[in-house]
Amino acid sequence: MRVRTRKAVALVVAIAIVLALLFSLLAVFNDTAAAHAEMRRSGPKPDQVVGGMVDRVEMEFREPIQPHDSNGVALQYPDGTLTLTAIEVDGHLVWGSFDPLTEPGRYKVIWELLDQSDGDWATEVWEFTYDPAAAPPEWLPESAAEGSGGDGGISGGTVALIVIIPVAVVLAGWLFWPRQGIAR
Repeated sequence: MRVRTRKAVALVVAIAIVLALLFSLLAVFNDTAAAHAEMRRSGPKPDQVVGGMVDRVEMEFREPIQPHDSNGVALQYPDGTLTLTAIEVDGHLVWGSFDPLTEPGRYKVIWELLDQSDGDWATEVWEFTYDPAAAPPEWLPESAAEGSGGDGGISGGTVALIVIIPVAVVLAGWLFWPRQGIAR
């Protein structure tokens, strides 16, 4: 009876190991699939209240952006007026320049850009508030063009690969390694 229980436990653990590996791979591929033209950070930041001289938006992306005539960054003013910005692309960094803001209110940034790594178009909308009395935004460093301004951490998929797979391999080895036992 004891042998049968040990085999059942081994089977359950083996299935759990396979499922853990599959879920960790799903997490890795999900992070990769969602990574195209994903904005890492910007100046102004989404939902930030900024003041001072605001005459541009700066956005750093996870992947390099392909310079293309159809790339666009638009700014929607609080009254609903929409204007295209003068756009500049340098690697991971995109600037959209416009006349300096003077009217307080909520501004909407709308971008559509071509991802250099996979050739897909991506678009997003985010907002910030302009209040002339507020502090100016923190602009991105020029080094952001190389994608140097990471998000400060490791992705969930990477953690899954670093932790779950070695644990699964050790557990499988321990479980299935032939053991010399004392016969009872």
